[in-house]
Amino acid sequence: MIEIPGYRLLRQLGRGGMATVYLAVQESVDREVALKVMSPALLADPNFGERFLREAKIAAHLHHRHVVGIHDVGRAGDYHYIAMEYLSGGPVLPKDGSPRAPAFALRVAREIAGALNYAQEKGFVHRDVKPDNILLRDDGSSALTDFGIARALDSALRMTKTGAIVGTPHYMSPEQARGRQIDGRADLYSLGVVLHEMLLGRVPYHAEDSLAIGIMHITQPVPLLPEALGALQPLLDRMLAKQPEDRFQTGNEVAAAIAEIERHTRDGALPELTGMPSMSGRDDTPLDTRISIVPTPPPASGAAPRERAEPNLGRFDQIVAALDNDVMRADRAAPAARRARKGRSHRGLGTLIIVALLAGAALAAWHYQDRLRHLLPRTEFNDTLSRAQHALDAGNLTGNQGDSARELFLAARAQDPDNDIARRGVEQVGHRLLERAQAALKQDDLAAARGSLDSARELLGGGLDVDRLDHALKEREANGTATAQLLEQASSALDAGRITGTDGAAALYQRALDGDKGNALAQAGLGKSADALVAQARRALADKDTTAASARAEEISRIQPAYPGLPELLGQIAQARDAERAALEATLDRAEAQVRAGQLAGSEESALDLFRAVLKQDPANARAKQGLQRIAQAFVVQANAAIEDSNPGAADKLLASAAELAPASPDLRAARANLRELRERLDIDSHRGPVTPAQADQVRKLVADAARAVAAGNLIIPPGDSAYDKYRAALAIDGNDRDALDGMARLPARAKELFAQALTDGAPQRARALLDSVRQIAPDDASVPAMRERLANAFLDQADARIGEGRRADAARALDAARELSPNSPRLAPLEARVRAMAEGRG
Repeated sequence: MIEIPGYRLLRQLGRGGMATVYLAVQESVDREVALKVMSPALLADPNFGERFLREAKIAAHLHHRHVVGIHDVGRAGDYHYIAMEYLSGGPVLPKDGSPRAPAFALRVAREIAGALNYAQEKGFVHRDVKPDNILLRDDGSSALTDFGIARALDSALRMTKTGAIVGTPHYMSPEQARGRQIDGRADLYSLGVVLHEMLLGRVPYHAEDSLAIGIMHITQPVPLLPEALGALQPLLDRMLAKQPEDRFQTGNEVAAAIAEIERHTRDGALPELTGMPSMSGRDDTPLDTRISIVPTPPPASGAAPRERAEPNLGRFDQIVAALDNDVMRADRAAPAARRARKGRSHRGLGTLIIVALLAGAALAAWHYQDRLRHLLPRTEFNDTLSRAQHALDAGNLTGNQGDSARELFLAARAQDPDNDIARRGVEQVGHRLLERAQAALKQDDLAAARGSLDSARELLGGGLDVDRLDHALKEREANGTATAQLLEQASSALDAGRITGTDGAAALYQRALDGDKGNALAQAGLGKSADALVAQARRALADKDTTAASARAEEISRIQPAYPGLPELLGQIAQARDAERAALEATLDRAEAQVRAGQLAGSEESALDLFRAVLKQDPANARAKQGLQRIAQAFVVQANAAIEDSNPGAADKLLASAAELAPASPDLRAARANLRELRERLDIDSHRGPVTPAQADQVRKLVADAARAVAAGNLIIPPGDSAYDKYRAALAIDGNDRDALDGMARLPARAKELFAQALTDGAPQRARALLDSVRQIAPDDASVPAMRERLANAFLDQADARIGEGRRADAARALDAARELSPNSPRLAPLEARVRAMAEGRG
């Protein structure tokens, strides 16, 4: 499963052609979300990424109870993702496609109608309302999701690269199937299809291909509901009206109509109605009914018929319009009347056959319209087309004398908007202008490119190629403006002496040159910046600051590698560095002489001050660092002498100086332990009176017990009865008892003897406990590192033996112990590989 930072993916919820949805936990707030992740394969086409992010941006503006909420949007590597509200109820329709109860279907339709009304008020049309995009919460309420192909109300219907309309055919409104401009009423039509499917478990129109489905949406009447659902027929008739003006006009109207039905519903049963208003919008006579859904009056129709310049065989929309006269008039007839005609089904079948034959003939005529048109006599219209084609062939694309290809093809299209030759001619002129704009852009003639592009857009009405070229041209135009601004900023920075840095003159001139290759002002500016840096470098050399001078030289070589004065400057810096090194060597010689003379600190020419002066000029100087280490060691030696003399004050000052120079020194840790013991001893001595005979007897007993513990090998365990604890108890009574002091001093040696014996006996675990004894009794003992390596090798030997015996778990434990003692041992890796092979069954 993929990884998205900040989210823990639990399982896959669904997969589509564009994205996969996972159930995930948003870790920052510990909540479950539906994480929609776009397929990385689609990144090659920017349109998919645009659609994916548009969905998030649109939904993020919609805060409604019945719209799925958006929590987060982002990109992780190759994955675009949207974190959405997780609705555990799934899609509104069951997987088996069975129908829903009428009460449930009405409530969902009412809720989604409210959501669509809200989206429409915000300026968006969903364009893909279908059951898969309506999800249920745990409480049964519904929410609309997937605004991936939504568009603003004033934008044109978008087509894919192959010319297919974006959306789902079974749920498209007639105007959407025609490819016309749509608004929120198209979403209400789709919601009517969803309501029909929820009620019956099937869509109202179904065919083998999407084109046939679209024609059915445009021409076929609304199917009759079963008798038990007849009360809902007026609602569906109006939601599925073929003309947008005959439908409900807003989602709120749909919601109000459904609420009125619900108000009259009793115990889940629909009201029995004797009649309802016709959805045709032609008959407003009230009927004897308990529910009234008032239709919206149709708009006045008074437009004059369009004038024609020559005979035209029509297009798809005109064929459909011809069918509208009969079929769509039948669709708008009252449902009650249609039910009355149900008994006359044979006559209706004959009518449908005639209509189908007429439609087929009209479609054939439309398909062969260009061939048929050749049979017509030439007219003034044909002459215009001929002149337009000659102008196009001659490259005379635009002009205002009436003889350009653009003017002539537009004139022909004005005479007959449906003529394919005129339409294709306009498109050809547009594409030629687009090519001309591209050529002008390559030659940096931005004004000519803009003029040709604007003319092309006017003819083509936009398109991907137009948008791409417009984007490239805008970038080039913006670069020109940005370059001028950068040059102005760089000049100001140069005047102010601000040469380096992101806002310095050099960086600004370089950015201007990156945006406009070969810009003379930017190149000259870089030269002036290099001159200024040379001046700064020379001032740094005068101040004996070779580091600053070198930094300026590096800047010069970066911005002007071939700068003429750079070699001379680098030579001067090298000479200055040689002089610096010689001076440093002399200072180091004096410092080391002061160490030998014992003049460690306290004067201007002390070893400490001299070493520090060298490090100030050369922080990485090895001799100076080693010198400070030697001074720290000398301070520790002096502190130990002060401890021997029972002078804790002097020892404390010396150790503080040593800690400043070498805080991690093991000698420093040992000296501090000695100082702590000195202070404890002095404190005990200051409060201790003379040792009484009873205390002397107790000390002798403790020392004898300690000796027996040593003989038994109990050096530091068990607590309280170990030799270490017995000797410490004796010294707490009499800190000067010679037997206790000698016994405590012999403990490390005894631990080492027992350690060696344990290794000989092949008992590395016992040897490990004894190593811990040495480290506790004498933490600064120099032999401890060597003991660790010996013990690590013992564990490695044990691991090797256990591998040979096939005891993988025991071998792994031995390797863990060895790794803890010697993580860099070269023997580890081969043995670990053998253990892995045992786990995989390969050995």
